[in-house]
Amino acid sequence: MKKTLLSLAILLGLSGAAKAANIVEDWTNAKEWAVTSWTQGVTTPEARTSTATGITYNFMGANVGNYLFVDAKKNAGAYVSFTLPIECAEIILTTTSGCSTNAQSTVNVYAGETKIAEAVAVNVHNADVKVPVPVGSRAAGTVYKIETNTNKYNQQFNKFTYVEATTAPTLSAAVESATFAVPLNGKQEVTVKATAENITENIAVSVDNDAFTLSSASLTAAEAAEGVVVTYNGKAVGNTSATLTFSVGDLKAEVALSGITVANEGTEANPLTVADVIALANVNKGPFYVEGIINEKTAANAVDGKIQEAATPAATNIILKDAEGNMIPVALPSGDNRAKLNIVYNPSNVGKTVIVKGTLEAYYGATGVKNAEYVSGLDSTTGIEDIDIDSVNAPVEYFNLQGVRVANPENGLFIRRQGNKVTKVIIK
Repeated sequence: MKKTLLSLAILLGLSGAAKAANIVEDWTNAKEWAVTSWTQGVTTPEARTSTATGITYNFMGANVGNYLFVDAKKNAGAYVSFTLPIECAEIILTTTSGCSTNAQSTVNVYAGETKIAEAVAVNVHNADVKVPVPVGSRAAGTVYKIETNTNKYNQQFNKFTYVEATTAPTLSAAVESATFAVPLNGKQEVTVKATAENITENIAVSVDNDAFTLSSASLTAAEAAEGVVVTYNGKAVGNTSATLTFSVGDLKAEVALSGITVANEGTEANPLTVADVIALANVNKGPFYVEGIINEKTAANAVDGKIQEAATPAATNIILKDAEGNMIPVALPSGDNRAKLNIVYNPSNVGKTVIVKGTLEAYYGATGVKNAEYVSGLDSTTGIEDIDIDSVNAPVEYFNLQGVRVANPENGLFIRRQGNKVTKVIIK
């Protein structure tokens, strides 16, 4: 009996020793040691030690209030670096509810001087973004760095979790969910990665809805780290959901898949509607053809994701609307497309139904269209050089080349509008 109890105690002790002792840095509770302010162009990192974990962090263009804020817009190459006391197999970056959702909001991860992950997307609200650490970069005492990969979008995190390496087999997916959005009969591919530790067998990959197809049904651990390509096929209008499963033996890792298919194809013959663009929510960039009615006002910053109307019209964008009152902003690149479509130079464009071709991207904080190319819908006479209507009694207005009204123009090239007659003039 004593021998049995002793053997059990040894087994329990070994089990406890093998269990990973993960470290969690909760940035929402870190006010007492946080860096409180930064200015643009900071060149010297500031060190602070966490009272919760004892880890010392170097903040460069970053600060902590209610969350960790990497201030990429003001500090090129902003980062947080730290030395871990454990052998780390994985770093999990948990985003906030207010993080940027732009696809370009990404970070690079370094172990020492080695970049172990590049352009890792951290643009989904309240998501756990998993960054595997290669075997050769795991040793206790390694210095890790989370560095912004952009100077356009800031990053926000609620916590970092440092997963201690173990000798036990583990399997985990890099993301908890993946979202797809396509026009009717369209396709979209997303690569989903998994991390397998201490596993020599092949990993089975499956999905439980045939609206989704996989590039492979079986992966080695190395192949899983590169990812399986999941393709969503938009054959039926509406919302679709599925579960992607990685499995080996008794281990399983699941990813929730969701897809939406709108009713139109996004082609010139069957363009997307304004409502379609809003439903696709910039998940699929395209480009696609889009049809809508040119609004009487141009775009201002969105409120709760809905585009607002500017008090003063700009030549750099238009709003397309539909009969139900839905609106999307459309960015007009400089050149012929801006000259043809903007309502500052072409007020007669208001109310016309046009088709443009562009990419679906966030603009003014709302779902919108960028890189717009005019396709059809305007009268053949529309354009800066073509409008020649007698408006001799109308007041004269001047605009700069960005479409901003100028009260007293001098020394430069301006747009002169009198009634519906619009010309370029040089004022000295």
